[in-house]
Amino acid sequence: MNSEQTEDVIRRIEILNDYFTYALYQNVCRSLFETDKLLFSFLLCTKILFGNNEIDMKEWRFFLAGPSGQIDDKPNPTQWLDDLEWQQTYKQLYVMDQTLPIFEGIEEYFINFNVKFKKIFDSADAHEEPMPGDWNTKLNSFQKMVLLKSIRPDKISAAIE
Repeated sequence: MNSEQTEDVIRRIEILNDYFTYALYQNVCRSLFETDKLLFSFLLCTKILFGNNEIDMKEWRFFLAGPSGQIDDKPNPTQWLDDLEWQQTYKQLYVMDQTLPIFEGIEEYFINFNVKFKKIFDSADAHEEPMPGDWNTKLNSFQKMVLLKSIRPDKISAAIE
């Protein structure tokens, strides 16, 4: 009764879905600790995106679990990543390049233009930095978080927020 009124049935369903989602969020959050509210809102958001077919299941699985298996490392082309950080970053980039179609070419791009990623690595607000090159326009918000996780995994919570 208190929601926006409209004669358009499709629009009315959207309004009711939005209201129900918000009411669900409010009611569940009343019983959660403050630290758990971000996780709940992230899961709720991803479920909505899954329902709209806006998140790829392979990308989601990679985001949660990361790469698996043994990968031969390439020599560190950067001056700003130590060898252990490079191994972890390269493993992520290699598997993204090989298994996630949207990231095809990311391994080579990173190796050739790694200096452009240094700004993200050095930034206190890395989650707010644009991705270099075409990656900023090519990737959606979730895909940018997948890439950010390979460079600055400590900023994922801030990116989710």
